[in-house]
Amino acid sequence: MKELPKINQLRDFQAIIYYGNIRTAAQALFKTQPAMTKSIQELERILGVTLLSRGPQGMVLTKMGRVFEHRVNTLLNDLERAVDELHQLSEQSQGNVIFGCSHLPAFSVLPSLVNNFQENNPTSNITIIEGQLCELVSSLRLGRLDFFIGIASPEISMSEFHVEQSVSTEFCIIARKDHPLSHCRSLSELQGAKWYFPSTRTGYYKELEKFIFPSGRKSKDYVIYGDSMSIGEQLVLNEDYIFIGPKAILDISYIKDLITMIPIKEKLPDAVYILLHRQQQGLTPLAKKLMDEVNQACFKLLHNGKQ
Repeated sequence: MKELPKINQLRDFQAIIYYGNIRTAAQALFKTQPAMTKSIQELERILGVTLLSRGPQGMVLTKMGRVFEHRVNTLLNDLERAVDELHQLSEQSQGNVIFGCSHLPAFSVLPSLVNNFQENNPTSNITIIEGQLCELVSSLRLGRLDFFIGIASPEISMSEFHVEQSVSTEFCIIARKDHPLSHCRSLSELQGAKWYFPSTRTGYYKELEKFIFPSGRKSKDYVIYGDSMSIGEQLVLNEDYIFIGPKAILDISYIKDLITMIPIKEKLPDAVYILLHRQQQGLTPLAKKLMDEVNQACFKLLHNGKQ
């Protein structure tokens, strides 16, 4: 069998890519710079290729290095998941769960759900990454996320993922109650409105933007892009911005008395919410447990929003 790289060498390689130079990477890993240099030289000797070269701004990946980086990230993530799963099964350590979600789950049921889950599993470490699937799919493919719940992106292939749940959800245009445009009956009457859109370059919201502005935006159309629900909430409630979201938002207890649906005659395209995880990455018991609870709570909300 050919000589294989050591885990520490792979971690050193990752660190240099992350920090951009050997000196900072060595400090972060509590190593000396000569030791870090020797580690990378030994790794390159084992592989028989050059992975890194020195550029004007620090260390950069060679062509071979870019190919190897993807494999290294996947390998180390899978190894960490495997070790974590064994520890959970043997109850030797706390468990880690990292998952992604789009805005509606983060805005509605997830805060209470995750809080209850943490209380019932006090040794767990839970990390939530908010964003659209087109933004988080790379992390999902690399095994950095256990699962994702949010709006499907038609341009993203699902062949490598297992879809646990899927539901089509009706979307509408939402404003604060008593907004000057809250009684508009058509998109044409919303010309010159102030809009808040998620900052995504592809996917459902980008198609919605084309639906709202079929001839392109005019100079009087104001649009702010962002991924912050707290900023979006303030813009809608205090600055007269309007946004597009699932009807289920109108049933969220703490905000339902503050917002209303603008009753336009045009029907917005439905969105498909999905819950998925990578097929080749088995979920740890803790991740599976949390995913099942997220599945039950979020899709109950989405189904109610269809009624």
